[in-house]
Amino acid sequence: MRAMRQGLRLLQRDWRAGELRLLATAVVLAVTAITAVAWLADRVAAGTEGRASELLGADRAISSTAEIPTALESRALDLGLETTRTLEFTSVILSGDDTLLTAVKAVGGAYPLRGELEIGPDADAQRQPAEGVPSSGEVWVEPRVLLQLELEPGDTIELGASTLTIGQVLFLEPDRGGGFQSLAPRVMMHLDDVAGTELLQEASRVRHRLLVAGDADAVSAWARQVEPELSDDAALEAPGQEQPGVAQAMEVAERFLGLSALLTVIVGGVAMLLTIRRYAARHLDRVAVMRCLGATQRQIVAMLTWKMAWLGLFAGLAGTVLGYLVHLLMLALVAEYLPDLPAPSWRPGVIGLLTAQVILLGFAIPTVLRLKRVPPLRVLRRDLGDHVYRGAGVYVVALLAVFGLMWWQAGDLVLSVYVFGAVLGALAALGLAAAAVIALLRMGRGRRGSASLLLSGLVRRPWTASIQIMALGLGLTALLLLTLVRNDLLATWQEGVPEDAANYFLINIQPEEVDDLAARLDDAGLESSVYPMVRGRLVGINDRDISPSDFDEPRTQRLVGREFNLSWLEHLPEDNRVVAGEFWNADTGDAEQFSLEEEMAERLGVGVGDVLHFEVAGQRYSAPITNVRAVQWDSFNVNFFAAAAPGLLDDAPATYITSFYLPSEQSALVGQLVREFPSVTLIDVNAILDTVRGIMEQGARVVELMAFLTLLSGLVVLLAALQVTREERQFESALLRSMGARRALIRRLAGVEFLLLGGVAGLLAGAAATIAGVVIGRQLFELDYAFNPWFPLIGALVGAVVVALAGLLATRRLYRVSPMRLLQDAEEG
Repeated sequence: MRAMRQGLRLLQRDWRAGELRLLATAVVLAVTAITAVAWLADRVAAGTEGRASELLGADRAISSTAEIPTALESRALDLGLETTRTLEFTSVILSGDDTLLTAVKAVGGAYPLRGELEIGPDADAQRQPAEGVPSSGEVWVEPRVLLQLELEPGDTIELGASTLTIGQVLFLEPDRGGGFQSLAPRVMMHLDDVAGTELLQEASRVRHRLLVAGDADAVSAWARQVEPELSDDAALEAPGQEQPGVAQAMEVAERFLGLSALLTVIVGGVAMLLTIRRYAARHLDRVAVMRCLGATQRQIVAMLTWKMAWLGLFAGLAGTVLGYLVHLLMLALVAEYLPDLPAPSWRPGVIGLLTAQVILLGFAIPTVLRLKRVPPLRVLRRDLGDHVYRGAGVYVVALLAVFGLMWWQAGDLVLSVYVFGAVLGALAALGLAAAAVIALLRMGRGRRGSASLLLSGLVRRPWTASIQIMALGLGLTALLLLTLVRNDLLATWQEGVPEDAANYFLINIQPEEVDDLAARLDDAGLESSVYPMVRGRLVGINDRDISPSDFDEPRTQRLVGREFNLSWLEHLPEDNRVVAGEFWNADTGDAEQFSLEEEMAERLGVGVGDVLHFEVAGQRYSAPITNVRAVQWDSFNVNFFAAAAPGLLDDAPATYITSFYLPSEQSALVGQLVREFPSVTLIDVNAILDTVRGIMEQGARVVELMAFLTLLSGLVVLLAALQVTREERQFESALLRSMGARRALIRRLAGVEFLLLGGVAGLLAGAAATIAGVVIGRQLFELDYAFNPWFPLIGALVGAVVVALAGLLATRRLYRVSPMRLLQDAEEG
């Protein structure tokens, strides 16, 4: 307790003396940045997941071909969650003598739990949110049903043994998405009316879904409880799983947020390391006096540790409060883009308080604790103990703290490893380059003239200059990398979902309709490619049969348990890239080949050379995998998990699929195609495209705002780097002025030194940021990004100008102090 009180008193005394203000500023700003990022990322991620939840109609859902046990729903209700059920099946509806195969969806009264239905009184009416679901005896139908059967709201249809009245026109249901299940024209009815249709018998093919929504923790707890108990024909669905494009967009957005958070950790750590180094150097005399007064090393360690702990507590509280306010300011700036975010949680606040202690533990405590080695004799000999606070161990601990904070803050080991590797590479390059520059300057040290005088500052302080170059370079690397990610990498990703991305799919095209439909699209000026589509189930790998129970991962079980959409390809699609093996040459006639999508191959544990066995309409088709493809799902073009070489599936029953971009001014073509090709199913995926673009625009704006926090941390690094040589510059200025040098010459000398420091640091930072951008872009975001040769030069220019201006402003008062006073102080010291 005594050490704790002494630590608090030391903290109060140092604060009044101004000793800790820069150190406290570094901690507060680092915690502010981290907590603001954490709160913003936490709420935006929750909001982004909420938008993806709209595509699921819930926060989680169980989907099964068998009836879902009521016990699973009861558990959700016990946890205070909302639930509802749906049934989906295909059936023919009758209107007089006309018939139409439809996708019937029966929904409970609470449907949907996320998102909303959009309806209208007729096909041409303006959409409006639905207040509830179809009432008993009523159905809501898509405009296609009205077009194909020439019906109007108020007319009746026959569904099994029931006669139902068309009440509203259904324009949008949130959880239908763009998948290729239940894609016939939609008929929505109340769940209570299903029994009256007498359509569902024991062997009927029905898709049962249990939708669950509510508190995120409760939803996660429920999912963990029920997932192990699901049967092989049931699957637990989470937001984004149903659409590869949406899932990929969410993953990229999360990685951008994680990258921004990591950069704030790096920059804050650099500022801390520089600040604590200067602080330790200024406290050598005080510790020596304490040793002379009888303080043991243990007592010194206890007092200094408690002082840093108190500093961490107060700075952590201040930084956490500021972080909360900054995140509110950020949200206010983007309120129109993020209108419905959940309330803030308490976790980022705890992270802020813990972060302050972790930062001090990693960056400050190792240096401060080395002060216990200061010998008491330093009271008489000022040269003793000058280097006790230096050592490789300090920097090793700091690097470990950086990596720990990275991993903790981002929650992504792969991203942390890549960025930490970039940091180590940048540090090594900056250190070598700094040593090389100083060595070159030292070669001309003996020469006379103004040039030698202008460059002498760096030569006289080689160790300090190297630290400044490395610190400034690392800070600039983080800032430039963030700029690169925002301006180039994000723009490159967005090119993957261009404005003219395919927004309509046509499926169930019969072979005899392919030519006529292709000609019709061509006449309308629409570009499209038609692909065959075969429904098949994976039944074996190599010499063994497989079933869903052979795999542990639930998503893999779902893949194996359902039918695939297979196809055959003559050429590799533009948005596919071979990552293993070689794509076939269709002219060779070798038909026994399969191509598999990369993620699916990983889940199945197969690769080039493994033999796949698919069953199509009772017939088995077998062939080895000759290549593995990376598929850009977010291009929204037609793509397949598995494809065969031409000839392998020629005798299999197939329909065809195509996609195209339809401008809004040509929307009338939709109705024309439905009438001209009544058996073809047309799918509108505009809602999915808007969701993907919205997720990435959201992420882009968040990155822009996070860049401001990183910039503030960079300014602290700059100030800390300049403070490292403050006393030396003040003394050198006094010597030069005592020898007749004018203030203008001294400022010019400092300006040239700052220009050189910033230029070298910026040049190296630009190169490091570009290389890191290429690696991160290709490995983490799967982007083909090219090296920009101008970026290092831009970095050099920015670094030179910023460091020179900031340096001259920060040191302008040093040259106003009387030389006589400084020299007398130095002599007395």
